[in-house]
Amino acid sequence: MTNIISSDNSDIPLTPAGPVVFLLFDGWGVAPLSEANAMTSAKTPCLDGLIKEYPVALLLAQHKTINARYLSLGAGQDLTEEDFVPAATLSKILANHKLKQVKITETERLAALTHFFNGHEETRALGEDWKIVSSGAGDHSIKPVLALNRISRELVKAIESEKYNFLVAAAPTLDLVAASGDFKAVKKVVETIDKHLRKIVNLVLSKKGTLIISSACGNAEYLKSMATELVDKNITDNPVPFLIISEEYKGKTIGLQEPLNNDLSLLVPAGNLGDVGPTILSIMGLTKPEEMTGVSLFDK
Repeated sequence: MTNIISSDNSDIPLTPAGPVVFLLFDGWGVAPLSEANAMTSAKTPCLDGLIKEYPVALLLAQHKTINARYLSLGAGQDLTEEDFVPAATLSKILANHKLKQVKITETERLAALTHFFNGHEETRALGEDWKIVSSGAGDHSIKPVLALNRISRELVKAIESEKYNFLVAAAPTLDLVAASGDFKAVKKVVETIDKHLRKIVNLVLSKKGTLIISSACGNAEYLKSMATELVDKNITDNPVPFLIISEEYKGKTIGLQEPLNNDLSLLVPAGNLGDVGPTILSIMGLTKPEEMTGVSLFDK
């Protein structure tokens, strides 16, 4: 059973005063400590603090292409086929409520975050903007942080503009660099993410908003086969993290009586990618449509 637990049993307001920011660091999967796990070897003081202070859960994300995973996120359903056309999506619901939204990513994730997240829609929803950062040509392991830096800057600008109720930023840099198998480069990306996070967290909190951090797939937690020592370039079926950060949620947990230490691999998954949409709707105080078969993590 999954619940938001407060030390004083107080209710958590459902509607945030500021924006809801959904930040996806693709490539961040959760697995135990090992020689192949670059996530656990990197120094991440900001992430470590967030995991200790705010609600965190694991989500199942197995047996899916990256496009099917984004389709699941946007449709609020645990889907395995990327050609499924959902009757309702998170983007449509927000548009129907006349809420402003923006999607920010680089060219490598353009189709996933726009076409698939929006349920195969070819055009923007009403009140929706897209901001696409060029990932440039060549190997991502050569200059792995350039696109990541640009996505971070665009997200900060969009939050500061106070134009949007809902912001989604998908950064695939970690996933793309992990495919190279370069352990040192992957660690650098993880640590760069941690540095960017501190500014983004502080900005969202200053706007009285809610920041949700997750990933559509793992990769950096399993860079090589421990049996063969060969580089594993594929996305993994490992669980992905789901963190909720706002003043209202500080000190609370998801399904735990005590705050968690930094080892996320000790957690039992609380849901799947199809539960993300309903959870975001719950945070925003909006009703989930019947077509969404996923369940808010607050209601499990």
